[in-house]
Amino acid sequence: NYGLNFQDLMVRQGVIDSPPKTPFILGFECAGEVEEVGEGVEDFKVNISIPSYSFAGDRVVALPEYRAWAELAAVPSRYVFKIPADLSYLDAAAMAMNYLVAYILLFELGGLTPGKSVLVHSAGGGV
Repeated sequence: NYGLNFQDLMVRQGVIDSPPKTPFILGFECAGEVEEVGEGVEDFKVNISIPSYSFAGDRVVALPEYRAWAELAAVPSRYVFKIPADLSYLDAAAMAMNYLVAYILLFELGGLTPGKSVLVHSAGGGV
């Protein structure tokens, strides 16, 4: 499954300062099963399918940056996150970028720590 977020729309409309050179594949977030892993990657299990046996790979959400709408996406493992069994691929893809932006704004840029409060005024969109 693929997400469609604000940045995808801005790239499509041509208002991003440094978009990739065309042709390129849109999409900043996707979710699915791991089919292969690169050398040295040990945190994820792959999808195995042989006659009379099938094992689904880890369910993940990934941030491939501009390549999420491809049939397959190769993503550095640091941008791939396992998702719980009760979270759908659709929900995982839809919330990935929004969650990360909100987290960075609150904790890294805003310095939110235990005991502090925050007032979010006139917030809109997914974030």
